[in-house]
Amino acid sequence: MPDLPPNLLRPALEVVQPYQPGRPIDEVKQELGLDSVVKLASNEGPWPPFPAAVQAIRDCAEDQRLYPDPGAWALRDALSERLSLPTDQIMVGAGIDGLITSICRATLDPGDALALGWPSFVQWRLATLTQGGEIQTAELARNGSYDLDALLAAITPATKLAVVVSPNNPTGGAVAATDLEGFLDRLPGHVMPLLDEAYFEYLPPGGHDGAELLRDGRRLAVFRTFSKAYGLAGLRVGYVLGPAKLLAGLAKVRNAFDVTGPAQVAALASVRSAPEHLSRRMDEIATERSMLASGLSALGLQPLPSAANFVLVPMGTAERANAVNDALLRLGVIVRPAGPFGAPDALRITVGLAQQNARLLAALASALN
Repeated sequence: MPDLPPNLLRPALEVVQPYQPGRPIDEVKQELGLDSVVKLASNEGPWPPFPAAVQAIRDCAEDQRLYPDPGAWALRDALSERLSLPTDQIMVGAGIDGLITSICRATLDPGDALALGWPSFVQWRLATLTQGGEIQTAELARNGSYDLDALLAAITPATKLAVVVSPNNPTGGAVAATDLEGFLDRLPGHVMPLLDEAYFEYLPPGGHDGAELLRDGRRLAVFRTFSKAYGLAGLRVGYVLGPAKLLAGLAKVRNAFDVTGPAQVAALASVRSAPEHLSRRMDEIATERSMLASGLSALGLQPLPSAANFVLVPMGTAERANAVNDALLRLGVIVRPAGPFGAPDALRITVGLAQQNARLLAALASALN
């Protein structure tokens, strides 16, 4: 193969490790000769999209010769009505990952810094390093939520962005609404606060609500997705709420047609679906999460408390975590080693349906012996 031209790749990329995705079901089946595999690794919801979303995808199939609406106007209008925010404070993007990339591209130059808790969602780290930015990390609280005092202490004059991921991925801990408001009050004026609410729908009553903070006039950008609770992970559609001037800047760096037509109509149908459909799903996850945590504790493990649709399970050492993960794979259960998220000694387990969780616990009992 011919060599690349000298200095073709930007120097910032030398420290970037590509995102390590979880193992897909078909690959594990083929590699290990398994007939049945349960995937509890990537925090997808265990249900299909809402029936109205499935029908909307079918109905738009013949229109896919056309480019999608680059402004996602119908979806933005529906979100505007649902959230009581003007449309110029709403931007739709290709999942939270795409929106994270956009805000880092729009704001970070080499030498600028982003502050976040760690372990946390790795895409914030990758997008910052890709821009040549610096990462400032703060330890989490003992319950796996962000320690907002520690995050404030990590901020320097070089900090441009400060991220709070709540519920946090991979630990599941959520910050209290009053603590979040206090953090915003104390944040230096040169720093833009970002709230990653990918798992917002799973929060218990009384949890923080980034949209409400924006309605109250707070300076903040809030990131949400249809991937988890709404069952649209395969379509890649999320949205960011924030100041109109900030979103106008993001519009300059994002791809014009990055949210497909099927993704837009499915998300729109999901927003318009009866709220009780979503509530039933969230109630079931809360019940199954509690039962899963009890089952893990009965096996001698100590999962962290979680306000999301997953739990983080410390295994003591990275070697033991990898060994248990390998044993589970051979038994047809895929979980997520949390090393890429900053917790190499732990496994992250998505909360599935009752029968999936039961299979996980049975396999784990065997893997631990």
